[in-house]
Amino acid sequence: MTVIVTRRLLIRDYLETDLDDLHWLLSDEVNMYFLDDISTSTLEETSQNLKMAMANANGHYFCLINKNTGEYIGSVGYTITAETPVGKIVHMGYFILLEHHNMGYTTEAVRKILEFAFKDDNCVRVTTSCHKDNIPSRRVMEKAGFRKEGERLKAAWHDGEMKDRLDYAINRDEFEANMSR
Repeated sequence: MTVIVTRRLLIRDYLETDLDDLHWLLSDEVNMYFLDDISTSTLEETSQNLKMAMANANGHYFCLINKNTGEYIGSVGYTITAETPVGKIVHMGYFILLEHHNMGYTTEAVRKILEFAFKDDNCVRVTTSCHKDNIPSRRVMEKAGFRKEGERLKAAWHDGEMKDRLDYAINRDEFEANMSR
């Protein structure tokens, strides 16, 4: 069981008892607007998602808990996309319940998971992406130290039309340089 602590958060592996909280998050259409490809509509779909997250077979997926209240906040994690001779390349994702937006929780969690990925899990590069019009997600990426690498025009079907996506990344050496400042 991986447990990571920040100033305000307890970041830990998912447990079976997290099913209802995860379902609340994944099945909320407003909350999952930009992540409709991973949203769920039934408890069974969420249960399958949770089993995959708990297996950590192709990455790490963490549950975010408010340290002071014990309240479920959301999720952050990454999927291994490549193994190189010098370490893993992973793709990160994050999503939190709407009532916890604009409080800095996501940035706090993403920074700590970047630290975990680079220092404890032999990752050399972390990528992430979002819809161009997902301003809150873009802000998290930038605050966490990711740099914009590109823009893919009309790259993803979303909400009835093709939309642009932005790609971001950070390498281990960049992260270490940012940490030493």
